[in-house]
Amino acid sequence: MSLIPAQAVAIIAKLQAIAPELEDGDDVMIRNEALQLSRQLTTSLSRPEDVAAELIFSPFIPIAAKVCVEMNLFELLIKRGTAVTSDELAEQSGAEELLISIYTPPLIPTWGVVKLTNFQARLLRALASVGLVADVGNRTWQATPVTQALAVEGVAAGLRMIEEMVMGAAIKAPKYLRETGYRCPTNPNDGFMQYAFQTKLSSFELFHSIPWVMRDFNTFMGNSMGARQIWLDWYPMQERLIDGSDPANDPALLVDIGGGWGHDIMAFNNKYPNKGKLILQDLPGVIKDCQSLPSGVEGLAYDFFTEQPVLEGIFITMFCMIVPETEASAYVSMLDLTT
Repeated sequence: MSLIPAQAVAIIAKLQAIAPELEDGDDVMIRNEALQLSRQLTTSLSRPEDVAAELIFSPFIPIAAKVCVEMNLFELLIKRGTAVTSDELAEQSGAEELLISIYTPPLIPTWGVVKLTNFQARLLRALASVGLVADVGNRTWQATPVTQALAVEGVAAGLRMIEEMVMGAAIKAPKYLRETGYRCPTNPNDGFMQYAFQTKLSSFELFHSIPWVMRDFNTFMGNSMGARQIWLDWYPMQERLIDGSDPANDPALLVDIGGGWGHDIMAFNNKYPNKGKLILQDLPGVIKDCQSLPSGVEGLAYDFFTEQPVLEGIFITMFCMIVPETEASAYVSMLDLTT
């Protein structure tokens, strides 16, 4: 047992060493290092069985968050600005107060983790346990900075779509793999998504067949996957891409394959205008729905499982986030068609 405290002490020392640099809130590298160290510290101080137990119950948190998004609870908390009771939230949302929260005696700690007394913890109690909202009194809640982030439409759209579709498929993955002898899917029309939703459509075809899913998918992607730090924030664009290019003769400086509504390529165009021709590629329905693209950005309908129409002279070809459910063989096929 002595190894664990010693490890924790060493991590604390490292955090103390970088503490002065954290005063500069703009240093992303230092912030990331501190986050990594803090996670290591939590793990070193936790009993292994506690970590395992928390993992078992962790899927319920995003499920509760998705329901809260659909009930507009986060927006209601933010709009209020101060503490709000469960009764008030129930009245404003039209939901049952019991679903939002029920006050129970203090949760019973069991082996260092929280045990749900009679399964009576409800949505906001679950989210408050991980800081997504603040529990400030008897059935009384208040928004936190994370609540603000969850209410952003790009984030909310991702939560709705990912939990419904991607996690809906992922939850069936163990059963699928058992039945297939633990072999990786090789057919884009016969994988986790198809097994879960009983379809032979590819993932993107399935998304397109459900209007709200496609709308949320494009909104999520159009918000750079919830406004996370994107490649423009860290990639050495000038040195690796712009220097050495020939705008007058290159067919394209950058081709964004599967770029949705053009969030990434337009961000590039805003930061580096008039550096060369930019091409946004996605399925015809997506390109059709794109709002007017700025000068220098061309929309081109393209299925990345077919031969790439723009090859010669491309300086960089960029794939945006492709649904992780896409099989490895499909990735190879896409790369073969674009190189």
